[in-house]
Amino acid sequence: MARAWCRATLPTVSRTFALNIQLLSGSMRDAVRIAYLLCRVADTIEDAWPGDHGEIQRRFEQLIVAVHGDAVAACALASGAAALEGRASEAHAALVHALPTVLRCFAELDAGDRADIAEAVSIMARGMARYAGRAAERAHGDSALVAYLDDERELRDYCWVVAGCVGVMLTRLHVRRAGAHRDDAAQLALAPLVGEGLQLTNILLDWPTDVRAGRCHLPASWLAEAGLTTADLAGGTSTSAIALARRLEGLARDALSHVPEYVATIPARFVRYRQFCLWPALWAEASLDVARATPGFPLGPQRPKLPRRRLARLALASLVRGHTARDVGRLFAMPR
Repeated sequence: MARAWCRATLPTVSRTFALNIQLLSGSMRDAVRIAYLLCRVADTIEDAWPGDHGEIQRRFEQLIVAVHGDAVAACALASGAAALEGRASEAHAALVHALPTVLRCFAELDAGDRADIAEAVSIMARGMARYAGRAAERAHGDSALVAYLDDERELRDYCWVVAGCVGVMLTRLHVRRAGAHRDDAAQLALAPLVGEGLQLTNILLDWPTDVRAGRCHLPASWLAEAGLTTADLAGGTSTSAIALARRLEGLARDALSHVPEYVATIPARFVRYRQFCLWPALWAEASLDVARATPGFPLGPQRPKLPRRRLARLALASLVRGHTARDVGRLFAMPR
């Protein structure tokens, strides 16, 4: 019953990832599904569960020890999920409330998988606690939107703690099943860049909704250099703000440019895992194109979305043409 609940819940918290995970099978799919749900729990705590510095630190610590086997902490975190009502979507609030159910499935995974997932969730939770706790201190007694990150170094560090470490985790899960091969070290070295590219893309695409929800992931140093405040990031036609969007887009595209290198380290016989990695990267590249072509973005209120027809077309192109290093490179160089 717990496994069935996790399978049914995944599409409610990420429709796109629910498509992508179908490429995997067996224990790999089970491990990735549970890992993703635990990461979504961390995301929900960060994005939708406000509090003071101490409260935020305590929730993330509860998540860490819960993943390491503390059932009391898991139940305590789940019981507090009522506070998410009206702040998180119903599906995300239900996921936090059902954390003990997810952890029952987690406990059934292979010990090596559990260790890799627990490490990634711990890195994520500690990083989120550090940044979210600091933001709570800075915003104390002040309703104004404040920058979440100080500079570009922190932007890259944030991408590591929320996505890069996940790329490493997925790579380790795959390598354990694939057996050792000559490109393991290169694969692990490139994995954080894949995660960074996807996260930077999300930061850009989420700009309209984030700033209206009181979150700003553009570095404060960027705003200062451009002579902007966080209030300038929503509405209007500021050319300086649009220039920052282009700067963020450039970082995202640069990181995504390493995806073909990463895929090239995966032996061709592991076609499912290769496609699992390719699809979200191709979707991210195409989403950046859509964002650039959307009138008013990023200062308007809407998050640009990749049409489902184009999403499917890219996936099909990847299945047909994404099997050699040269073909993968061509996929990323397709006319926009």
